Amino acid sequence: MALYPAQQRLRDGQTVIAVNLAGRNPDVIKPLAQSGAHMAFIDCERTGLGLDAATELIRAAHAAALCPMVRSWSKEPEVLVRYLDRQASGLIVPHIKTVDDVRQAVELVRYACGAQASEKTLIVQIETVSAVKNLEAILSVPGVDGYLIGPNDLAYEMTGQRGAQTPEVMQTIQRVAERLRQDKRPFGLPANWNQLPYFQSLGANFLYFPLEWLVQHALHDLRAALNLD
Repeated sequence: MALYPAQQRLRDGQTVIAVNLAGRNPDVIKPLAQSGAHMAFIDCERTGLGLDAATELIRAAHAAALCPMVRSWSKEPEVLVRYLDRQASGLIVPHIKTVDDVRQAVELVRYACGAQASEKTLIVQIETVSAVKNLEAILSVPGVDGYLIGPNDLAYEMTGQRGAQTPEVMQTIQRVAERLRQDKRPFGLPANWNQLPYFQSLGANFLYFPLEWLVQHALHDLRAALNLD
């Protein structure tokens, strides 16, 4: 299977819109593809999606020509390999802490996909204090296509409050973003509407939207158009 345009866009540093499907919602995939989304973000970490449901969504995304990316609930190879076996176009790997975690993920893609490994997209999450401390070593590992900064989890680990935007948290995010941009590495963040211009100014090109944010924004505009309070 050849690369989706979205995968090549990410590698080229162009803007990519990934939409979290918010659960087992195969019927939203075709409209998302028709409306300009680049990737289906199949979230098996923060939703109740199991392997069978993820497989259904992967197949629906392929049918709609929308690149299916799976975020696993675990970074362990025996978990990740099952999504690749079911033809996910790539993985988003959480809980990264050390350079060995990244090497393990890269090796897993090579093991599971063989000659087709180059057609898979691997994104690792920078969402822990350990990952920030080990960033230089993490960046030394070839085979990673992008990095997803997790500001909410990082804030929780730093302050005990998920989503906190203290000066220390924001400086840490900016420092990581600047290092990734300096190295010309594709990276992204959850693209909250209010923070979107700031994230783009940091150089983020992988923009991650939960489906509910899109619905909320559309309904806000609709209510305004209808002059509803």
